[in-house]
Amino acid sequence: MAKAKTLHTMVKLVSQAKTGYEKYFRINRQSPRLNLILYDPRAKRHCLFTESKRRKVPDVIPKDYTRSHRV
Repeated sequence: MAKAKTLHTMVKLVSQAKTGYEKYFRINRQSPRLNLILYDPRAKRHCLFTESKRRKVPDVIPKDYTRSHRV
């Protein structure tokens, strides 16, 4: 039998200030991609952190709030 996958995964976030600083987070496997504004001690300011590696994320179907389906 195949092994069961865990519900959580580790994600590496890399600073977009190109300082090389990185942080690791434990998140749910089904959560969307992370883009966070966190403190970068090398840049000494808050910077945007994005996921560094590709991760299989389920596509989110946009919700249709129009009333076009009603007559």
